[in-house]
Amino acid sequence: MQRTVPTASDRLLRARDRFVASDPGLVRLVSAVRAVLAIASTLGVEYLVATTTGTPPLVPMMLGAVVAMLASFGIFDATRAGQAVTLCFLALSMLAGMGVALLVDRNRLASLTAFVVVVFVAVWVRRFGLRYFVCGMGGFMGYFFALFLSLRPEMLPGVAFVVAVAIVWVMLLTLVLLPIRNDRVLRRMLRSFEARLAGLAGTVLALDGHAPGTTERERAEARLASLLVRVNEAALVIDGQLGTPAAVADDDAARIVRRAVFDAELAVTALTRVGPGALDCDDARAVLTALHGGRWDAVRERAGRVADRVAAPGPRRLAVDATVLADARADWTAALDTAPEGALGTAPEGGPATVGEAAAFAPAVQLFGGNLPGSAGTVTRLHRPPDPGRPASRLSLTTRQAVQVAVATAVAIAVGDALSEQRYYWAVLAAFIAFTGTATVAETVRKAAHRIVGTMIGLVGAIALVPVLGPDVAVVLPVILLSIFGALYLFRLSYALMIFFITLMLGELYALLGTFTVDLMVLRLEETVVGGLIGCAVSVLVLPTRTRSAADEARRGLLDALAELLGTVDRALRRPGPCEDLRAGARALDAALHQTLLLGRPLTRTWLGSTHRDVVHGLTACTAVAEHARRLARSAEGVSGTPALTAGCARLAQLTADAVAGRPVPAGSCAAVLDLLIGPAGGTGRGAALAREAGLLAAELPALLETGDDGPAPATVGRVRGPDGAPAAATVTVVDGAGRQLDRVTTGDDGGFAVRVPAGTHLLVAAPAVAGPAPYGEHVHLGPGTVLPDVVLAAPASRPVPVTAQGPARGPARVVGRRGCLTHG
Repeated sequence: MQRTVPTASDRLLRARDRFVASDPGLVRLVSAVRAVLAIASTLGVEYLVATTTGTPPLVPMMLGAVVAMLASFGIFDATRAGQAVTLCFLALSMLAGMGVALLVDRNRLASLTAFVVVVFVAVWVRRFGLRYFVCGMGGFMGYFFALFLSLRPEMLPGVAFVVAVAIVWVMLLTLVLLPIRNDRVLRRMLRSFEARLAGLAGTVLALDGHAPGTTERERAEARLASLLVRVNEAALVIDGQLGTPAAVADDDAARIVRRAVFDAELAVTALTRVGPGALDCDDARAVLTALHGGRWDAVRERAGRVADRVAAPGPRRLAVDATVLADARADWTAALDTAPEGALGTAPEGGPATVGEAAAFAPAVQLFGGNLPGSAGTVTRLHRPPDPGRPASRLSLTTRQAVQVAVATAVAIAVGDALSEQRYYWAVLAAFIAFTGTATVAETVRKAAHRIVGTMIGLVGAIALVPVLGPDVAVVLPVILLSIFGALYLFRLSYALMIFFITLMLGELYALLGTFTVDLMVLRLEETVVGGLIGCAVSVLVLPTRTRSAADEARRGLLDALAELLGTVDRALRRPGPCEDLRAGARALDAALHQTLLLGRPLTRTWLGSTHRDVVHGLTACTAVAEHARRLARSAEGVSGTPALTAGCARLAQLTADAVAGRPVPAGSCAAVLDLLIGPAGGTGRGAALAREAGLLAAELPALLETGDDGPAPATVGRVRGPDGAPAAATVTVVDGAGRQLDRVTTGDDGGFAVRVPAGTHLLVAAPAVAGPAPYGEHVHLGPGTVLPDVVLAAPASRPVPVTAQGPARGPARVVGRRGCLTHG
């Protein structure tokens, strides 16, 4: 077998692909560059204004830089009009914070008390949305810098002018000169997605080169699993970007891109699971090599060559998956080419208008600055008041965090003031930031720890670098700007590295001010450690949000999304033809999976650093369930379901909904569904493929659903459908061989029923509640946990199945609730 040695050019291209793949849409890179440009240009504008008006430039330049940084780092509105409004609110909130600081400046006790109130309000207003999140940060930073710069009341008019100049310039720069084009961001995201697909192909090639059981093989398998998760995250980011204004020409183009990306993800996942010997063929390896190099035309050509020359099923399957990949890329490229060239993110607030509510494209996730959202949404659901009539029965996340921050700030002021009456605000800043962008105890502790570590490393770097560079502005200013770039670019990769660069920048800034000393930097470290430790202690002791509780809520969200998707699949099978977008439901499940992994990962390690195997197994099961659900959704399109298929999907949806609602799911319930699907899965065609995916899903679900044998014995469940496939109202009676009635129920709104009978072969009779359809009667094997294929009533013209029930029906029927929940009538 011929092995190709990569050239220097190939290595360079792959290095570029790895860089692009690490930053979907180059969002981090573009944001950091825009921030540095905004800060540098604002410094220049404020300097010119100050020299023109005869004002000392130091304070205007520092305030202008702060405004530019906040504007670049915290303005995430989808439209330019929204960004302009938020910038105006940011200016007003900063001035309000400064005004409060100057109002109480002469009374130290009032000043410290006002600091606590300001941080409480700054966090509490986050409940009203991202704009108020930015306003809260602006108010806090205004108060903080009023203390940091030792502003006086008579300076407020001049400060207001400085802030106004900075806001106007940032508006001009970011909204006119350097606007964000959502269509270009989408193209870059798709380029990153392609790079991750190429990385998967390379990992499959590397995996084939290692013998099973070796350390290299295990590492390659771990990298493959990690890359699959990253491919799914990139696909989810693309789905969120499709919902931004002017990212694509219209909603139809958005749906085309979603479908193409969805198909590409499924194809590359199948491609990574090629069977043994599939890569022994040189032509098959050539397909993966071309994909690894990003040569899409060669992928299609070499896949066609495999189809023509090779008869082995493994290489042929690989060629089919590669062709699907190439076709999907061609589809999303063609859809993007329909977008108007000059499209900017200028659509009205809320997105572009569409004709008819049903035609609107709804993304599965709302991006936060071009990135997937954090855990706040899940934790907000956890703290939602259980009783709508008593909203105070449970504090919301923002109120809890506002109380936590207020307590942490008060303690940080007391302890920090004992260390330094002038620099206590560093401890306050560390405590405040520990609760920004976090929602659980683990996230808060981790952020505070990273801040302490980053400050320690930055302290060493600043002490070593400042004497070398000296106080020359021409030398120090570029270092400050580079430090800001490094901090913003690495923020989402490592918070500790971000703080390292921030500490380095502060050291250089103090050098410019002529106040840099080693003692000053050590004092900053001490105050930061104090603030970080206080933040950790408060997050654990005051209204804590336990990480395990948040992870359980994320898991419930995953099951809820899975139940919705399975219900959509069930409806699609019963009514072939136009139906809800199955891919949209699958992407909603992916968004829930992202939250589950985000909140579950801190639990995979104990406090001693050992692996928590049960948690790892549960997260692996969640990932596998989501993967099979994606393939199930794809397989269900255009398939007319048999009674066994629809019964299996409906039962899985019901079991998942039971778990979400907190009802016990007895052990063996999923196994009963699996038994029902074994027969259809052994056939051929798309129905068989759907049955196989549903069966694989049922095999993975027990790790997420079943609660053991302590719950009630599972009933026999089924569903009655009319001749048209719609749910039918009927009375279901079970009679044993001696003519005794074992159970009698009426169906629910969805046609479902559940009977509790001893195991054995019994006569099941379904009598329609309305005239028309013929009754159904058949001897079937029933027992606890059995899932029956759908009972389909015959049309009136058909010859009814003879009913041979012995003895009249005795006793009132039980009424079955909407999802098969039994209630006695």
